[in-house]
Amino acid sequence: MNYSVEHAKVKELIEKAQCTGASPLDVVNCIIEQLRSAGYTPTTTQLLDANVDPAERLEQARFIRFEARREGDKNLHIFTFALLKPGGVYKPLWLQSAVIEK
Repeated sequence: MNYSVEHAKVKELIEKAQCTGASPLDVVNCIIEQLRSAGYTPTTTQLLDANVDPAERLEQARFIRFEARREGDKNLHIFTFALLKPGGVYKPLWLQSAVIEK
């Protein structure tokens, strides 16, 4: 399976959705919606700080990492975003995606 093409479609969906919000959780919820519409089931979501450690408080979040699965696919898909806050509104910036093959 060509995961780069599949993940490019996910990236396009998320960019078209223009996920923004007053809180990192607004962005997380929007991305989860887009992952589901692309056929993924998110299994883990992590808000990470500038050191890529789990953020202790929402306002410390600088990155978001999602782990997701697709029905019929035993592999784990990972999607990572930077969390920007221009003008006081949170928005994601796609950084990378990966697949852990099982």
